Amino acid sequence: MAPPKVIGSTAAFINAINSAEYMVGLLNQPMTPWYFGQPEPDAKLIPAFYKSKMKPELEREILREFRLITAEFASLKALYDSDVLIAAHQATVPTRIIDWVGNPLAALFLAVETMTADKNGKVWILNPWVMNELCNKLPYVPAADGEYFDKYVVNLKDPSASPFPEAQEPMAFRPYRNLRPQNTQNVFFTVHGKKTTALDDIKFFMKDSKEFLTSLLIDGGRKKFIMKELHNLGVTRANLFPGVPGSVKTMMYRFSDDYLKTAI
Repeated sequence: MAPPKVIGSTAAFINAINSAEYMVGLLNQPMTPWYFGQPEPDAKLIPAFYKSKMKPELEREILREFRLITAEFASLKALYDSDVLIAAHQATVPTRIIDWVGNPLAALFLAVETMTADKNGKVWILNPWVMNELCNKLPYVPAADGEYFDKYVVNLKDPSASPFPEAQEPMAFRPYRNLRPQNTQNVFFTVHGKKTTALDDIKFFMKDSKEFLTSLLIDGGRKKFIMKELHNLGVTRANLFPGVPGSVKTMMYRFSDDYLKTAI
């Protein structure tokens, strides 16, 4: 795989993602790629649960415990096990889910928000239709409320059921967006099954992840510049993550030297 292109401005990023090379087979199609922003260049596309190094057989107990301790705030007792998994993910419990966004500028924001100049950021670009076809022989992206998603959910009710999901390979899903940030960012899911291989390390017979996945590097020395560009375009934490914490963080950034002393 060729080294990723290094981007130094929002305009260069927009030009790149609209080129055939970074449309991952979706140029002139009615759908667009999904994006994932990281503040560092070397992190793998592995969900938080597998990054945590917790024993996989403990996932069911973690989700059961989550359902119990959150009853004070919102009872999850009557929900399907799949809804408990998604609710836990939304509440920052490490799960087998990775969030992707349909808004490429949201991914760029997440790649530069730390403004750490010593490390490049990275934006992954995914064709989920090809990924599903190669990983699961499924030529479309299903919603996260049917039989396909159920294969990625551990059974929380039957004590005799396996503590592991049925699915092996990862799959892309379209979730129902019941939280405001999910709509502002246009969020999608990939969900890992039993296999812990990073998406970028998946290999098939005579094919590998480059068939559905590519990336752009974001110049670390230009993170502050791009952050200010995005702020001036309205791509802010306040808009991407509506609420008081996001609004306060955006306000403080606007009065900081990182904003005031960065020339555009």
